[in-house]
Amino acid sequence: MTDLMEVRAVVRREMLDRVVHCLKEAGAPRFTVTRVHALGAGVDPATAGISSDEGTEYADKALLQFICPDERCAMYVELIAREARTGRRGDGIVSVHPVLEVTNVRTGKTGATALS
Repeated sequence: MTDLMEVRAVVRREMLDRVVHCLKEAGAPRFTVTRVHALGAGVDPATAGISSDEGTEYADKALLQFICPDERCAMYVELIAREARTGRRGDGIVSVHPVLEVTNVRTGKTGATALS
């Protein structure tokens, strides 16, 4: 079985369209995008908001997640970092995590075939 990895990227929302377009062109499998509030050192002071819910400065970001074969992972990480980069504090972060198992709920397929 092909080793699978999960890529998680937190990027500026204004860079999201650019990142998603490039991932689609590069053949990334299905992915999800969630709106998130980034707290801490990754907040760009120029765009920070103050939240009564979080009790601190935050930045609106997008969390992009997808599972891919290990051999394509480095290429996707490089693509995300390149397309999301503005050079300002708070551009985001990309992390990679091993996937032990994946199952397609509708088809019951497992492993890499579950992604198609």
